[in-house]
Amino acid sequence: MADQVGGYGSSESGAGPPLPHTPPMGIRAIHPGDEPPVAPPDSTPRHRPRERPTPNWLAALTSSGGVVAAIIGTFLPWQLETHESGFVTHLIGWDQAVTAVLILVVGLVAAGATGALWTGLRGLVLKMVLSFTGLVVMAAAGLEIADVLSLDPFDGYTYSVGFGLPVVAAGGVLLVLAAFLDRGPWAFGADTST
Repeated sequence: MADQVGGYGSSESGAGPPLPHTPPMGIRAIHPGDEPPVAPPDSTPRHRPRERPTPNWLAALTSSGGVVAAIIGTFLPWQLETHESGFVTHLIGWDQAVTAVLILVVGLVAAGATGALWTGLRGLVLKMVLSFTGLVVMAAAGLEIADVLSLDPFDGYTYSVGFGLPVVAAGGVLLVLAAFLDRGPWAFGADTST
């Protein structure tokens, strides 16, 4: 054995330094005095920076505005109760817990789709998510507006729509508009990130 003490090629046998081990995978060992192998200049792999798809700024900004309006609108007054003495009570969206939670959940789904727009994703699925969330937000706001307008004056109180419901409805409109502003294809199987 060449590696054992006193054996062939060991430094103690006086035959010089030990022989180099053969590298794995067929790489040739370099012996003292040999020229080191140099790779040809063309064979070096060129690392290109990863190209990120460019986002559709207009659709992403529109969708972002829709998400912000829909979510913020749930914290704004939805209904104003005005007493004949002049006292006004503001009922915010969270006073209508079921509808406000629905709008908040749908708004968070739309926020995920908006994030995909900012990263440059496009396609029919994204358009469908934006359209669906926008229509749900608009329908919920429309039903709440109709509900407030249908209230008759009672016990000296008159009821009117607060500015929170129009803000929520505008958020839904912006989400649907963002779906149409997205430049992606309107066909299944054609989802792209370019």
